[in-house]
Amino acid sequence: MLATHLEAEERYDSIRKITIGAAQRKLSQRPEYADLVLDTFSGKALMESQSWRRSAKRRVDWDWIDGYSSFKFRYPKRFELAVWHKKSLISLTLGRPTYNGTALRLDFIEANPDNPGDIRVFPVVLFAMMVYAEALGAVELRVMKPINEEVKKYYESVGLIYVEKGDYLYMRL
Repeated sequence: MLATHLEAEERYDSIRKITIGAAQRKLSQRPEYADLVLDTFSGKALMESQSWRRSAKRRVDWDWIDGYSSFKFRYPKRFELAVWHKKSLISLTLGRPTYNGTALRLDFIEANPDNPGDIRVFPVVLFAMMVYAEALGAVELRVMKPINEEVKKYYESVGLIYVEKGDYLYMRL
């Protein structure tokens, strides 16, 4: 890894941790989110995500360990978020700024398919993305390639606008 890449990784890791901490403090003021813990990815989170592969309810076949490794190397400015509830991993999210830096993309999101609390994690992810996007100077959030029509409609219900040509949804900040 080149020194400049390592420097970028360290700089944006610091920004990720600061913004996730800010999002955590704000969300913890709301009773419905009081038991959630927001964090960057860790070995523990990645290992726990492997148990999702055994679930019959799983809708995707994303390998978080291999996928994260390559995503991390390619995108030091990435957005990453692990959401925990009472010591159980309930969601992982990866995204990155667009090449011109005006938007923050959400590329991969997965909730624990066997989430016993049926906690809606997307509003939490969206809020944490907003905080990170603002720190980067982005003015738009994008959710890339919704998995199906039901998910697309859910994203639209929280205020995102669908762009058919690019198969993404967006929200101006």
